[in-house]
Amino acid sequence: MTLDDFSKKLNELASGQYAQLDHDTYAILFPPGEPDERAREACYKFAKDRGLRIENKPEHRVIWFVRD
Repeated sequence: MTLDDFSKKLNELASGQYAQLDHDTYAILFPPGEPDERAREACYKFAKDRGLRIENKPEHRVIWFVRD
């Protein structure tokens, strides 16, 4: 998966929907992955630019992209 692929998927989300990204894929898209602060900043900006918010669930090793 590329950032472009994931962006297309996120653009299809309707209000109240979400998409999850596991930490392994997150590390590919936003290297070097968790818990790197630069990776987090890039991910949050990526989400914000698409009108989404992030819910990080480290205990489940997933990140949720949520459209309110």
